[in-house]
Amino acid sequence: MTKIKEMSKRERKVLDACHNGWFMSGEYRALVDGHERHFWADSKGILFRDVDEWFSSHEQNHADSHLLVKCVCAA
Repeated sequence: MTKIKEMSKRERKVLDACHNGWFMSGEYRALVDGHERHFWADSKGILFRDVDEWFSSHEQNHADSHLLVKCVCAA
């Protein structure tokens, strides 16, 4: 993973959302401007990678929108 100081604005936004929403291994939900996706993660690194990949596809239209990541079912 890239060092925090070297992250882009998008990567930092995703990292903050994943860090704030992290509970433990399980199912997570990411929301941005009415778009929603569920992820399964057993580490913050996996959650960050998956959410970052998904959010990057929405960045062009929703870069300034709030990103929420939260645990919906702990494993």
